[in-house]
Amino acid sequence: MLSLTSDGAGGYTTSYTVGVANVPDSVAGISSVSAASFTGALSPEGIGALFGTSLATSTASATTATLPTELGGVQVVVLDAAGTRRNAGLFFASPTQINFQIPSGTSAGTAVIYVLRSGTAVGQGVATIASVAPALFAANANGQGVAAAVVLRAKADGTQTFEPAVQLNSATNQFEAVPIDLGATTDQVFLIPFGAGFRNRSSLSAVTATIGGTAADVTFAGAQGTLTGLDQANIRIPRSLAGRGNVDLVFTADSKTANTVSLNVK
Repeated sequence: MLSLTSDGAGGYTTSYTVGVANVPDSVAGISSVSAASFTGALSPEGIGALFGTSLATSTASATTATLPTELGGVQVVVLDAAGTRRNAGLFFASPTQINFQIPSGTSAGTAVIYVLRSGTAVGQGVATIASVAPALFAANANGQGVAAAVVLRAKADGTQTFEPAVQLNSATNQFEAVPIDLGATTDQVFLIPFGAGFRNRSSLSAVTATIGGTAADVTFAGAQGTLTGLDQANIRIPRSLAGRGNVDLVFTADSKTANTVSLNVK
């Protein structure tokens, strides 16, 4: 029975409590960064990583080329600066981390990112979206150290071969750089680092790289073409670097600098 109280104007008021099941007590804060560098802004079609607590109900990875928009019991929704909501494709989901693709068409500016479970927000945070936000993957998945890359060797006779740029040290369980042999003077040797956030660069001429402080030609910078969200650059290694050993790669697109990674030149 409800207890009614006159409001003095011919009406009545009352109050009561309703219990609702399966709704979280609070919305957890989340942080979103580039999945390549673990810092910085995100960009449309790039790969992001968000971190929080009690997000997905299980750990799951996408198994299809077309990314699902629900994984591990959760969805990720991006509300961009223009007020448009889009569901993000998900690579990986767990209770503490979700890797996702920033939806194509997401407007630049501050976006709000929601993690939904059964349609209810269980995580919320903000992220900076930029049209170009270059980031490079590191072989040890920490945004620093040896680059996640391969080497392409082009010989004078037109032969092209791929060679490793990293190898796993079984003693430390860490990836280390493979010394890159520049070979004959007629060889052209390219480093192909993988990253995200630079496929929308304004032009190839707006992309630059230095290796060990020496300017290096960038002959391609864009979508890798096979793996969703992944970008790559083709960078000719200057022959003047022969014998330098460990050197840093500094990569920029549209005047924005990616995280620094390294390689080894024999």
